[in-house]
Amino acid sequence: MKPAPTPISTVADAFNNPLLYKALRALGIETLMPVQVKAVESGLLGSNNNILVVAPTGSGKTLVGYMAMIKNFLEKCVGVYLVPLKSIASEKLEDLELICRTLGCRACITTGDYDKPSEWLSECDFIVATYERFDSLLRLKPSWIKRIGTVVLDELHMVGDDERGHVVELVGVRSLYEGYRVVGLSAAIGNTSELAEWLKAVLIYDTWRPVRLVEGYYDRSSRTIVFDDGRIESVGGDLEAHALREARVQNYQLLVFKHSRQLAENLARILADYSQEKCQDVLEEFKQREPPKVEFDNFRYILSKCVAYHHAGLSATTRKFIEELFRNRKIRAVVATPTLAAGVNLPARRVLVSVKRYEEGYMKGVSIAEYKQMAGRAGRPGLDPYGEVVIVDARGKEEAHKYIKGSPEPATSVLLSDRAIRIHTLSLISSQDAETVEELLNLLKLTLAYKQGGSTLPNRVEDVLKDLVEWELVSWEDGVLKPTKLGRTVSALYIDPLTAKIVVENLSSVRRAYDIYYLTLIAITPDFSRVRLGSTRSRELYTTMEVLIESGSIPTPPWISEYDLLRAMKAGLILRDWIEEVSEDTIAERYGVGIGDIAVLADTAQWLLYASGVICSTLGLSEHAHRLMTLSKRVESGVKDDALDLVRVRWIGRVRSRKLIVAGVKSIEDLARMNPRELAEILGIGLPRAEEVILDAKRLLSERT
Repeated sequence: MKPAPTPISTVADAFNNPLLYKALRALGIETLMPVQVKAVESGLLGSNNNILVVAPTGSGKTLVGYMAMIKNFLEKCVGVYLVPLKSIASEKLEDLELICRTLGCRACITTGDYDKPSEWLSECDFIVATYERFDSLLRLKPSWIKRIGTVVLDELHMVGDDERGHVVELVGVRSLYEGYRVVGLSAAIGNTSELAEWLKAVLIYDTWRPVRLVEGYYDRSSRTIVFDDGRIESVGGDLEAHALREARVQNYQLLVFKHSRQLAENLARILADYSQEKCQDVLEEFKQREPPKVEFDNFRYILSKCVAYHHAGLSATTRKFIEELFRNRKIRAVVATPTLAAGVNLPARRVLVSVKRYEEGYMKGVSIAEYKQMAGRAGRPGLDPYGEVVIVDARGKEEAHKYIKGSPEPATSVLLSDRAIRIHTLSLISSQDAETVEELLNLLKLTLAYKQGGSTLPNRVEDVLKDLVEWELVSWEDGVLKPTKLGRTVSALYIDPLTAKIVVENLSSVRRAYDIYYLTLIAITPDFSRVRLGSTRSRELYTTMEVLIESGSIPTPPWISEYDLLRAMKAGLILRDWIEEVSEDTIAERYGVGIGDIAVLADTAQWLLYASGVICSTLGLSEHAHRLMTLSKRVESGVKDDALDLVRVRWIGRVRSRKLIVAGVKSIEDLARMNPRELAEILGIGLPRAEEVILDAKRLLSERT
């Protein structure tokens, strides 16, 4: 039964807070959902107690965080909203900007520049950041950080994520240590009470969702979909084709989750073959967005049939376009990898979910938590009477009900990995939050890892300290822990101490190096290992590696495996092509990577090249420092040396800069002196945009003088 609505005016009046009413109205909120009412009743607006909210997707958790930040602003404190992904950060910023127009405050976003304290954020009342960026700010301690009152930890279940969970955990620990009010938000998590106890928070748990969720599974033997509300739906022919047909006949949208990019793309093409709809206008609109040619060619057919796929290997332009199309109901179906469930609010009436994933040579079942995350996308609030999720590959009723009726697994700390311990040990020492082993352990005892049985933590920390001392990142004398100059630099750069060791170890013994040496070197570091490169086993790559090894053109540390070196070299070759201005389409085809992968690769490499340059500068390796800094700039823009000046101008990227150089325009000075009509003709742009380009070139020139 749907609870009686609670008008926002009632809450605002109860707390004598008319600005709260105006702020919520700015978001289009008229009444509060049950979980929001529970939060208010538990002290959200009347106290500063920590709160952990666990409720289904779409139940209104985000607004609880916003309300805490509004209260925070009225108390003249800074509110910080943390998210795991940059894409989510942009969505939250839009909401907070709407609130600020009513409150007369300023909302800002920060997701990069890890070594910068960003004092400009002192002008902001609401700050949206990724967990990694906020972790870096807690290390750098900018002056405004003392004004923080509330920290919202969104997607808190990420604390158990293998790659990033340790950052979420330490941000939680540091927030508790600094005395900030913590508001945790999570959709699917098993150990709610344990997490609430860890955060010293009041637990608010609610199962209500605005759209009723009906769950079911496909029974292959009877060729039916069996729903938990008693309905049985006969399936004629292929399940996905049946689902697409039902979506068309009943005029709703279909979302299908597959666990690999290739499976998602293949199924999208199959659905397009089945589709009886046409979306030619959508294809024309896509063409106007100027996507990479390889992506336009791949989508040409399926988009014309109102079908698309979505995964992290796509360019940002294409991903955003597909999201807009689906959100605006311009296409019928999207086949996506589970990253969509975690990163983008894109619900559909019916969702098909695969609970099997091919991993390490075997088909394995996904976690219940991951299933719940995907299932949560079923049903659009205000549009659908209910949402349906169908498990497509359960072996039978028993396995299906394990997911449908089961509870999410508990979030388990990943802090006890060697990588996580050394990163955060150096961080706590460098920020002077811990100056003795005792202080360090006292802080780490606030972690979820310690609460979950971290009896080995003291010994693990001592082993890591020995490494940090050996690598000359920390001094440990008379019981006092101090960062060295290099240690402070490494911590501020937000890289793994082992990355610094690898860079120093390899470049200290090399006087000069080719570009491919530097590019391969950063790719063998632990900070680079998370970048997806697909399959690297090919005879041509092996031959190339043998030639580069023989000529001494790439690093060959004794500890690296042949496969890992091959993988790193492949990354180096992709990056070398990128800075030599080889087209994205050619790179994607040559190395079997997605356009989105190239962007992630370049983003990671740019930062690691910059960080390596700073490290070399700190150690007096000036030649390497200069080369690395130049490479960092080239990777950032994807250009040759001669285009570095031109790409500083707004609207001039790798393609347009080359057009200018070919036409004899080789510097900002040359550009600033151009006739707008001539520039428009060279670049194939409109006259107003050409005038803006020249104006920006003149601005940059004035800043030089």
